[in-house]
Order: sequence, then C-alpha cells, then structure tokens
Amino acid sequence: MSEVLYSARWAGPTFIEQNKDQTISVAVERDGVAAVLASGSMTLYKPSGETFVDDVAGTVAGGVFTSAVVASASTATESLGKGWLVKVDVVIGGDTFTFYNDAVLCLARLYPPIGQSDMVSRHSEAASLNAGASLQTYIDQAWGDITIRLYTKGIPFWKWRTPSALRDVTLSKALSFMFLDYATLMNNNDRYLKFAELYRAQYELGIESMHSLIDEDEDNKVEPELVNSAPVLMLSGTSRSRYRR
Repeated sequence: MSEVLYSARWAGPTFIEQNKDQTISVAVERDGVAAVLASGSMTLYKPSGETFVDDVAGTVAGGVFTSAVVASASTATESLGKGWLVKVDVVIGGDTFTFYNDAVLCLARLYPPIGQSDMVSRHSEAASLNAGASLQTYIDQAWGDITIRLYTKGIPFWKWRTPSALRDVTLSKALSFMFLDYATLMNNNDRYLKFAELYRAQYELGIESMHSLIDEDEDNKVEPELVNSAPVLMLSGTSRSRYRR
C-alpha cells in the first residue's frame, strides 16, 4: 500500500437532497495535480450504520470521482437529518485509497446569496482588479468557509429560509479573500491589505449576529421566530450546545 498522502478535496459535508436524483463527487490531487484515478466506487451509510448504497461504481475523469446517480425514489421515505456517511474508494497506481465524508439528508441545500455583481456593487474597485476575470472563486471559498464554520458549531444552516441573512458575511468574506490575494500580487499591497483586514473584521462581527427564519422540521412550514447563528450552552445535567432563537 502506498504511503503517498493524496488530498480528497471535500468542500464540506455532503448534502443529499431528498426526492432528487443526484451524484456525489470528490476531487483528488497531489502537488496541485489531479490524481490519475483508475476506478472508483461509493458506499453510503444511514445514521444507523446500515448500508444504503453498497459499493456502486462511478466514473473517474480529471482526478474527480463521481458516483452513480442516487435515485430520488430511494430517499423518499428516509428521515431527514445528519449522521449519514459517504465512503469513496478509488484506485490510484494499483492501490486503493478510501475517503470518508459525513453527509446530511435534507429537504434542500442552501446556495450563496451573492454574485460577482454584488462584490462590484459593494466595492467598485473589484471591477478594475479582476480586469474581466471571474471573481467566483472568492465567493466559493467564502461560502465554503462560512457553511463549514456554521456546521461545526452545530447550526443547521440548510434549514434556514432567509438566505439574505448570509449576504453581508458572504460579501465581507469574499472581498477579504480578494484583497488579500491582490495584496500579495501588486505593489500597493499595504492598501489592499488594509481592505482585507477591514472586510475580515466585518465578517467576524457579522457571522455571530445573523438571524434567519427556519424550517425546523423541513416540512415547508417556517417557524415564526428568528434563530441566531451563535450557539449557546444549555445546562441540564449534561452540557450541550444549541443555536439561539
């Protein structure tokens, strides 16, 4: 077995939307180069540990494994929630590498509430800096960081039904990434570094004070009270965290 450390580039927990045909993908690389995958398969486990999809072959191309379609009908009667587990086995150079990722079965996933035009509207200098190139990578990086942070704090952000609640923090995080990037590339780096620090500070302030309406049971019935993005400690014999209402 090779001891080479390949990077399995999971962007966060895997979201499986109930009643939708979908695939599960993961990119594998080493030294910035896509790994040469000979083959791959995927197994999906339910929260009980029971196998839901058993070692089903997928496709490999450009260092990316993509599973066979998880049929919408198969998830129709399953309980929504966390605790699902994805296992991907890929063959590289004759050796099998196994990559795990936790998963959530949800009614719907949440999408970024901003686009490149919003970045330019917030800070017009973004238009001249990118010189026609895409700023999408900064939005993708920001969205990944934000959702992983919420997820690891136990906040079920995919149940949020006020996506605009995430608008300011996504903008601030994306702009901080952009200016930090240009601070390392251009001569007036002090100015861009100050912008990066300003937007990072705005992000840190905003992410702890977001409020959204929530579909707690994922049944298309929105709860009447806003929930907060900052978890609080609940003391009742044992310690546990829960998001604030």
